[in-house]
Parts: sequence; C-alpha cells; structure tokens
Amino acid sequence: RDKGELPTGKKVGGRADFFIAAADVPIDPPAGWEPKGLKAKLAAGCEFVQTQFCMDAAVVRRYMARLAEHGIKVPFLIGISPLRSAKSARWMRDKLYGTIIPDTTIARLEAAADPIAEGRRLCLELLRELAAIPGVAGAHIMAPGNEAAIAGVIADAGAMKLKAAKRSPMG
Repeated sequence: RDKGELPTGKKVGGRADFFIAAADVPIDPPAGWEPKGLKAKLAAGCEFVQTQFCMDAAVVRRYMARLAEHGIKVPFLIGISPLRSAKSARWMRDKLYGTIIPDTTIARLEAAADPIAEGRRLCLELLRELAAIPGVAGAHIMAPGNEAAIAGVIADAGAMKLKAAKRSPMG
C-alpha cells in the first residue's frame, strides 16, 4: 500500500488508501505476559485491531489495561453477537477459536423465555459496557446464520444513543 508495490516487489499503479487491520483474541493475560505478536503487527503497519467474539466485558477491560501497560495504543473493534440460544453460544465457545462466552451468559440464555430477545439484550448491554473501556473504539457485530439480527441491534443501540464518555478512540 505505502510503497506502491506487491510483496514480490512488482510495482503497481494507482493508490489504495486502505486502513490496515490485524486480528486478535482478547485474553486474561497471565503474570509475565507480553503482547509480542500484537507488537509485531503494529510494527508492520497495523492501524486498528478487530477481535474474535468476546462476550465478556471484564476480560476486555483487563486485556485493554494490560495492553496499555505495554504502551499499546491502537483502536480495537471487539467482536460480539446477538446470540440466538444457549446451544449456539456453547457451540461458538467450544468450536470457534478464541471465542469467549461466559457461563453466566449461557445461563441467562437457558433461563430466558425468549432466548433470541435475551441474546439481543445481552448484546446491547455488552455494547454499553464496551463503550466505556479505554482503547475500545467500537464493536464488530457478527451473527453467523442470523445476519438479519444485526440491523436490529444497531437500530436499538442508536435509539439508546449508545456513546462512550468523551474520549479519543484510543482511550
């Protein structure tokens, strides 16, 4: 992008003003942990980060705090979902690498008279919590096999005037 050439060195005409993103998985970093992989992505030109599903604001809060301790300041988009059922939440957690869905979320879906509505509520609650975490610039709302639910979550979030306290996207 910046040099006007392909990785092979072949020159290309024109210019593509892309934002370069990297993928990441929020974790609860253990003592002594360092974000070496993420630092390498930033050194290579990453301008923002998008994560796998993380339906646990507490994990995001701790992860972002640890990144800040290591001097990492890059906007993050956290992957979230309006979950449809406890069964689908369990499948995502168990089968999709890096997905974090707490047991309490699954329990709420199991206890709900309308799991789809509860999944939407959970998603909106999470959006509100994420908006207050320094370094979180937004969310990537994903709903595999249930894409129609995304527009409703966005509309509901807009109706709630879901906004973070005045701060920069990087905290």
